[in-house]
Amino acid sequence: MSLSSHLSRSAAVLAAATLVATAAAGTATASAAPTATHASAHRADHRAVPFASATVVAGATAGTLKVTWSAPHQRLGVAVFAGSTATAQPHFVGFGTADDSLTVTAAHGDWIRLVPSTGRPLVLSLRDRGLASDPNLRDVGGYRTADGRWVRMGAVYRSQALSLTPADLGVVNTLGVTADYDLRTTSEIAQAPDVVPAGAGYTNLNVLADVTLTPTLTSPAAAEQYMQQIEQDFVTDATARAAFGKLLTGIADGHGAALYHCTAGKDRTGWATAVLLTLLGVPQDTVMQDYLLSNTYYFDSPAVQGMLKAMPAGEAAVYTPMLQVQASYLQAGFAQVSASYGSMYDYAVHGLGLRPQTIAKLRAKLLVG
Repeated sequence: MSLSSHLSRSAAVLAAATLVATAAAGTATASAAPTATHASAHRADHRAVPFASATVVAGATAGTLKVTWSAPHQRLGVAVFAGSTATAQPHFVGFGTADDSLTVTAAHGDWIRLVPSTGRPLVLSLRDRGLASDPNLRDVGGYRTADGRWVRMGAVYRSQALSLTPADLGVVNTLGVTADYDLRTTSEIAQAPDVVPAGAGYTNLNVLADVTLTPTLTSPAAAEQYMQQIEQDFVTDATARAAFGKLLTGIADGHGAALYHCTAGKDRTGWATAVLLTLLGVPQDTVMQDYLLSNTYYFDSPAVQGMLKAMPAGEAAVYTPMLQVQASYLQAGFAQVSASYGSMYDYAVHGLGLRPQTIAKLRAKLLVG
């Protein structure tokens, strides 16, 4: 439904939107005193985020955003606000039912606040920024956990190497990144040093320092097995564990947004993201979906597809599994965690050296609701 059709709804609907917005701002309304049981339930409702799903994507028309959500039991519907930052979305742009989709202008910014009639608002933005020089840069947040909370957007970003053009650097500089964690080897860094975002501190955490990276691969099947072995090495190799532990500790203790990356943004970065999201309580199928998005943003990019087309067919067939992500790769890492530690939490504590307090801090910092 278009913005104009939403805004032409009856005055009663708009009044309901105003009521929702006022409630979200914390304005109290007079009512009979509820019983203790009802008061407890009321407080629980307002602590919880009632959205079962919600996304913000680029609209079909330039300069627009498509906002989609599902918020069961919202009888008064959902008010939609927009703004230019994760902390302020002051512009009312529309109103919808409990399960709805709304196309809005991006002129006010690409941060969207969904305000339900009951429960806590949800702030979302675009997952990816559409950068030509860094197509696999995307927000780690925006996922719902198994217990109904949401991973905060605008707090952690994952990326491929920061070989940014000036225009794309300008976009990244708007994200509030204060920490750039480079997971690459020294030789990778020498070939393509980071273009560090303005105001960000730079830290190299060499995940693969002690992992052999020069296999002789003669078939696609051998390449797939190698990629599975790499995921297992992330779990068993001491240097890799130390690097991932420092990364997660840095995210927990840091201020501002954190960004971490490797070369393609899919293997080292993909494993770090899988660990983080799992510790936050995101279901494993959702973690897998996020992992596989690297095929859309990296493997399908013009740069990678052009490189494959320039290779002889046989060589391209062997390299393709190394430039992709496959479910079996991440599953190999998960299986190794189960075999070596029993659970992701125990891997984090006993393998990565995270203190339970650090995991609690990650959850407090990155979860909403």
